[in-house]
Amino acid sequence: MHKVRMLVLHLAALARNRIVSSDWSNRLRVRAPSLCHQMAAELDIMVADGFQVLCNFETGCGFWTQDGVPPLRRWWPTAEHYLQAGKFLDLDLQEKIRTQLDPGIAKHLGRTCGPLRADWDEVKQARLRKALWEKFWAHAAARRCLLSIPQDTRIVFGSTVDPFFGIGADGYGQNVMGEELQSLRDFLLQYSSRRQMLISIADGIGEPFEPDTVHLDMTGICPESTSRSVANILGISPDAIEDLDLVFDDGFERRPVSDFSTAKEMETFLATVDDCKLEVRILQVAVVTLWNGTDDSYLARADVSHLSSTAASVTTRLESLLPLLSYKEFSPAVTFSVDGSQEEPLVELCMDSIRRAALEGADVIISGHYSFPDTCTPLMLPPSDVESPAVVAGIHSGLSAAELSDKINGLIWGAALGDAVGLSTEFMERCEATRIYPNPAQLSPASRHEDKHRKRWIQGDWTDDTDQMIILLDAIISGHGILSPLDFARALKRWRNSGFPELGDTSGLGVGQTVNSVLEHPVFEMAPHIAADVIWRQTGRTLAANGAIMRCAAAGIGCFWDERVVEYNAATSASVTHTDPRCVSSCVCIALLLSQVLSGHGTSTLDQRIELALSTGLRAVKHLKGQDADELLRYVSVAADGLQSLELASGGIGYTFKALGAGLWAFVHADDFKEAVQAITMEAGDADSNATVAGALMGARLGFSNLPKDWISEIPEPQAQWLQQRIHSCLAMLRLA
Repeated sequence: MHKVRMLVLHLAALARNRIVSSDWSNRLRVRAPSLCHQMAAELDIMVADGFQVLCNFETGCGFWTQDGVPPLRRWWPTAEHYLQAGKFLDLDLQEKIRTQLDPGIAKHLGRTCGPLRADWDEVKQARLRKALWEKFWAHAAARRCLLSIPQDTRIVFGSTVDPFFGIGADGYGQNVMGEELQSLRDFLLQYSSRRQMLISIADGIGEPFEPDTVHLDMTGICPESTSRSVANILGISPDAIEDLDLVFDDGFERRPVSDFSTAKEMETFLATVDDCKLEVRILQVAVVTLWNGTDDSYLARADVSHLSSTAASVTTRLESLLPLLSYKEFSPAVTFSVDGSQEEPLVELCMDSIRRAALEGADVIISGHYSFPDTCTPLMLPPSDVESPAVVAGIHSGLSAAELSDKINGLIWGAALGDAVGLSTEFMERCEATRIYPNPAQLSPASRHEDKHRKRWIQGDWTDDTDQMIILLDAIISGHGILSPLDFARALKRWRNSGFPELGDTSGLGVGQTVNSVLEHPVFEMAPHIAADVIWRQTGRTLAANGAIMRCAAAGIGCFWDERVVEYNAATSASVTHTDPRCVSSCVCIALLLSQVLSGHGTSTLDQRIELALSTGLRAVKHLKGQDADELLRYVSVAADGLQSLELASGGIGYTFKALGAGLWAFVHADDFKEAVQAITMEAGDADSNATVAGALMGARLGFSNLPKDWISEIPEPQAQWLQQRIHSCLAMLRLA
């Protein structure tokens, strides 16, 4: 009787939830249980030891999604966040739920906010399915846990208060969560890796939402459902798609998706080709040219019959290519012309005539225009009631004036020494560093192997990392403890162009690609944070380089006792060139940690250092703006034996969190300055930046008096004197000199 009732309830659920419309829905259809199928056992993921990772509330299992049209890339901390946000069409409410750290709060908001979307009962199972799909592909440990459950074991979500996703109070609930996990388990047994394919549009239109590329997950997808899946992503009717081709071998070869009869056949083929993308040919495209009306330059081609069929969607497309249109200060405007006619404002009433003209082959140009304002609103406003930057003994710090001076000296000198030593292996791989430096204990500022890269600096000199830290420090000093982003931006550009002439420089040496691109942007000296944001958007919002964290130690010095000022200085200094939230949060984390050390918080025990690192990491999380907080905290809490796990010389070696992890590892676990910097240097990669951050943290913790005197003596005398003068100015600002 129990099994009969379960079957009836399950079939009823299927009837209510026939919403299969996307590729992952087709591939993970819930199977109605057979009466003759006897499960050998049941496993309740809510209570079974070791299986909590399968639940939606499990933290540390976040994932990215691309939802909406055009697809918006967003990070979700847990599957529960994604499920609860799906109850609402209001994007602001979705964001409120998404940015909560606790999945319990996300669920509470999902239960108490409103109004619910009218079709929630029809789409909630698909929303859960998508959450599980993304979560388990993102986390190998979760996949292994799910696959460890034997196929003859029924998976149960034993929630007694939820008769839909769980078993309900009477135990006869639909157990949709368990059923979805079973279907996913069967799918993952068949497909061990994910295959995502870049979508491009034929007829010269290219990627539909560049620079934010769009991909289709083709893992196990049926050929006949591919068209519907593509249409779902692009927000168009499946009937609008004429052909789908797999394009490979640098575009010289192609094969129609219709050639394949089964998912397995297409999967086998895709496993044999590299750099494959999915090219979509749309029926009756109405092609227009997108133009930069201010610079009079070509941007892209677009289709206004299907992909960008409204004035709002065309404007959004233009903004992705020309981000300055997103800022009201630049007086953005969008106009159109047909066959050279006078330009007219783009409004919705014009779209039908634009579409007809484009279909008839007319030359339709849609232009984005902007103008440069006299001033721009700053990204952040500094605290308004800041005291004098002078230190008051016994109030602003638990350290004596002598101890505080020693730690500030140690912070700045430690960064410079770490930078100089780290240059020894910058851009090398670990095996190369080991071959060139067989005895790491002999590494020092003036023991560098000279090759084409390293011989640009004299032995013992530091790199642009320390140069930029001093530029930041000077800007904070000139602002009496508070950073002026415009002053900092202009000083950066002057240094890039001419270096420090008093040291014999002719230009800034070693400037990273991101920083250089931002400095070259025409609005940089007027609105540096906008220039940085434009470059970030143009690189697909994925670039989180370490060019800001390598210099940010100086942000922890000015008014170090006032965390508002420290956060402002750190976040503002980052945003001048790096607006990715990961860059900003990692800078805030380092600066806050240094401010705590200067305030006199204890660092003599391992527990004290761990507590300081985690507390500052948690405060920095808010600057992530809803991105992966778990990732930041993992880099903050590197284990004593975890330096190699950071993989500093592989992947994106210039990733801001790698420098964060290296610095926190040294601060928390190392006791000897030399050994810590040498260990980080031998990991290679972007070693000078990693060692600069570590050197600043270790130098502040240990003090200048405990830094290696032989290393200090290897810094060239002009540089050493110049650096000491900068430190004296800093101490004078704080009334410590």
